[in-house]
Amino acid sequence: MVYVHVPFCRSFCIYCDFYSCIPHKGEDVFKLYTDSLIREIESRSEELVRSHCGDSRGEGALKTLYFGGGTPSVLPSDCLRRITETLAREGLDSFEEFTLEVNPEDIVSRGESYVKEVLALGVNRVSMGVQSLDDGILRWMNRRHNASRARQAFEILRGAGIGNISVDLIFGISGLADSTLKATVEELLSWKPEHISAYQLTLAEDSLLGKMAAGGKYLELPDEDCRRQYELICTLLGEAGYRHYEVSNWAIPGREASHNSAYWQRLPYVGLGPGAHSLSLTEGGAQVRRHNLESEDSLHSGEMPLFEEEILSAEDIRVEEIMLALRTDRGMQSESLESLCDSKTIAGMLQSGLLETTGPGERIRIPESQFFVSEGIIRDLI
Repeated sequence: MVYVHVPFCRSFCIYCDFYSCIPHKGEDVFKLYTDSLIREIESRSEELVRSHCGDSRGEGALKTLYFGGGTPSVLPSDCLRRITETLAREGLDSFEEFTLEVNPEDIVSRGESYVKEVLALGVNRVSMGVQSLDDGILRWMNRRHNASRARQAFEILRGAGIGNISVDLIFGISGLADSTLKATVEELLSWKPEHISAYQLTLAEDSLLGKMAAGGKYLELPDEDCRRQYELICTLLGEAGYRHYEVSNWAIPGREASHNSAYWQRLPYVGLGPGAHSLSLTEGGAQVRRHNLESEDSLHSGEMPLFEEEILSAEDIRVEEIMLALRTDRGMQSESLESLCDSKTIAGMLQSGLLETTGPGERIRIPESQFFVSEGIIRDLI
């Protein structure tokens, strides 16, 4: 499985602190970024093939490709073509799931022809950041689109032949009325997307919103209000038949995101581009985390980004296994969780309803009713 980070945005959302930059006018920054990415693909060929084809027995691989960001739909389709052709030359093609993150405004402004171009490159899943269908909230977020453009973008994606669409929304915003959130969710459901992600607004320290909060210009919504909004989303999506398969993700059964699900299972993956992370296994069985450094120098020079590597300790792995598995509705095998955590703590949480078993003691998971406080539960287990 391969992740490609596209570090470009036309504007910055008020809440975002992901690594991205606004492409400078008059600079061929997209070509230079693509040149850099191609160099990285060629230099990491062996690692990429292993992630795509597995070991000598063909085991341990998942054939997914995910373009995230940033805003990948800012990238010209010709650059996407060069990247996918390079991957194909290295033996990576025929992806079972190929996801492209998009902004609604890019889809509307570029039209159906752009969508058909990316379809021809192999994209078979699109993740679109809608966030809200209230124009006032969207303006406050500094989103580039309005509600009408989001609706239009979804229609263009469907009309062009995208049969697997995920939409994102945000809750937990001060000033967001429950009725407004409910109206957004109900309209999104009327579109019938295959997948919906819902994220609670967080105050990232380096984001504009984080700085506003630090200066007393924004007050976080109280936890009890955030929980009520989260449970409203859970109820509406559950009634509509969506499976709540991870804390922030719902899908029509069978349309869960394969790529993201692999992260929660801690499968090896290769992250390409500045700011991207990777997880690999050495021949000796060690697990290595690689972090490409966030550097605009590589974007303007066409050179590969520098990177750092870390061999994960047994404790690092234990914490990640618990934290990631218990975010999902599958949880962990009982024996596995009991080997990693204090048995008395597990027993107490089972008794209090913070954990539950599925089947005759086969797996242990956090029930949906406690997903909102899952971080606290996991912290106490760890």
